[in-house]
Amino acid sequence: MKTLLLSAFFLLLVLGDVGADELVIDKTNISRADIVFSEYGGSATIITENDITLSGATDVQQLLRQIPGLAVFQSGARGGKVSVFSRGSESDHNLVLIDGIIVNDIGGAFDFSNLTTNNIEKIEILKGPQAVLYGAGAMGLVVNITTKKATEETNIGLSSGIGFGQEPKQKDQSNGGTYLINEQSIAISGPANNNIGYSVGFERIDNNGHMLVQNNYDNTSLNGGISLHTDNNEVRVIVNMANMKRRFRYPTNSSGVLAGGLYNTQKERVHANRRSMKAEYDIIKPLTLGGIYTYWHKHLWTESVPDQNWWETRKGFDYYIKTSSDVGPFFVKSLFGYKRIKETSNYNRFGGTYYGHNDITQSYYSNIILETPYELFINPGIRKEEHETHGSTIIPSIFVSKNISKLNLRLRGGYSKGIKYAGIYESYDTPGLKPEKNKAYEIGFDKKISQNISVSGTYFRTLIYDLIAYKYSGSSNNYKNIQEAQSKGLELFSNVFLPKGVRAKLWYTQLLTEARKTENLGGSSNWTDGKAMLRRPKHSGGFTISKVNNSFNINLDGTYTGQRWDYESYTDRDSNEFFWIFNLYADYNLMTDEKDLYKIKPFLRINNIFNDNHQQILNFDSPGRVIFFGLKANI
Repeated sequence: MKTLLLSAFFLLLVLGDVGADELVIDKTNISRADIVFSEYGGSATIITENDITLSGATDVQQLLRQIPGLAVFQSGARGGKVSVFSRGSESDHNLVLIDGIIVNDIGGAFDFSNLTTNNIEKIEILKGPQAVLYGAGAMGLVVNITTKKATEETNIGLSSGIGFGQEPKQKDQSNGGTYLINEQSIAISGPANNNIGYSVGFERIDNNGHMLVQNNYDNTSLNGGISLHTDNNEVRVIVNMANMKRRFRYPTNSSGVLAGGLYNTQKERVHANRRSMKAEYDIIKPLTLGGIYTYWHKHLWTESVPDQNWWETRKGFDYYIKTSSDVGPFFVKSLFGYKRIKETSNYNRFGGTYYGHNDITQSYYSNIILETPYELFINPGIRKEEHETHGSTIIPSIFVSKNISKLNLRLRGGYSKGIKYAGIYESYDTPGLKPEKNKAYEIGFDKKISQNISVSGTYFRTLIYDLIAYKYSGSSNNYKNIQEAQSKGLELFSNVFLPKGVRAKLWYTQLLTEARKTENLGGSSNWTDGKAMLRRPKHSGGFTISKVNNSFNINLDGTYTGQRWDYESYTDRDSNEFFWIFNLYADYNLMTDEKDLYKIKPFLRINNIFNDNHQQILNFDSPGRVIFFGLKANI
């Protein structure tokens, strides 16, 4: 498989010039530090609204599978927990923000099954430690989502579809037969007047699930925003609000197969809402004063024996100043800020045992972009985190990039550190735990081979230390900062424009991980000294092939996940087989007017085309083929 992916990758590199439009370096800014994508020395990917539309993806996790360096796994059917491992890091080392609001559970965990693509304008993906810009939790990955903003003209997008899923071939653990799926969404945006605009999105999903005892999944979400600005655009205010409710019914057996009687099931329910207000004022042309207020609340409860409840709230302010000016031969952009977050929680677990916390974190940060002569960009930054319980930590980073225009080449690289505070239950069980930390460096390049071919490559190396591990000792203090882990690897990506409007992407990742300092852990299968970490495939990759014209859009993608070790029990690990997933999306422009004011498109989406039987997570059977069709309209 490795040979096949590498052969295909280098085949794309030697394709001749086919006269496609010239590839343009993305000028999009990443984060509010105004770091231009083409100046950034780290690894960043921008997924636009157009990319989402052309892919036909309905869940963000489908898009993340197409990013080199990321391993994405779902525990069973849609609605089952989706974990993302970035460059070998832990699944709770990801930081997810929506409109500036951190939406992770307190302690770092995040379930990507809750993220749909409805009403999204842009997704920024930054790999490696990014704590200087984003704070604690940004150890392995940052997923920064921006919802749609007001448009100059009123725009209404509608989508409605119905489909059915099938059991994978050679299914022997559960057989739910054919099951139904239906989805509807609407997105409206436009101006209220010259200074005020709005955007609203609503979506509902109902998936009956593929297990014999149906693991039904339904999700309803509503989000919206209002933007205001003065006539001269010196003052800008954006307010965003969202509410999400979801339910997932799944078998009680932890292995994901049927257990006990047919009605012995439990339900997990989530109700989350978020609010934010961002205001910026251009005091003078190169000086901007800004602030963001954020609020997030989550209530999760499981109907089981016994019932369990979680309440979590995070709210705070982030104040910052941005400047840009010429300093001698250099052009300097800088960001200075102060952030204060208050987190509270209350948990009811194990038959009436309550525990929780109430903590404040303060951050002081600065980030500078120094554009020197000869297209050299230097980006140092530093952040000081002060946590009420876990103390103070200094976090530095530096990234450098160099454009060599004559060669159509950009060289880049950097060094950065990250931290993540202990989870609430870990801190409750063992007070005084240190934050988990990592440090990483990477070097890479982006090369335009010809008018229609670009290629990029990145080598990375990361050391994770002070990892918190559970060690059964018969006492109440079972969590310890005793683990280390190392990961290193290579990421390759190619983007090719072929004749007749066909576009191809190909990516490949080689990853090597190693657990360390585990001799005091008592034989945990997850952490075996000198062995690979669980759920991190050594080889992974994939491709997309798409064609777009005025009449239709078609997109075929395939993602490969190689063999990896997985969790069988506390003391035993087992090998999990490689798998491919192939998906197809197509739509056809059925009706439109001469001025392109409206469009009506029937669409077809097929997931797992070949009805492959695989387990993304060991002992959790994945769904088989899903065929979904419907109509989209833009007015």
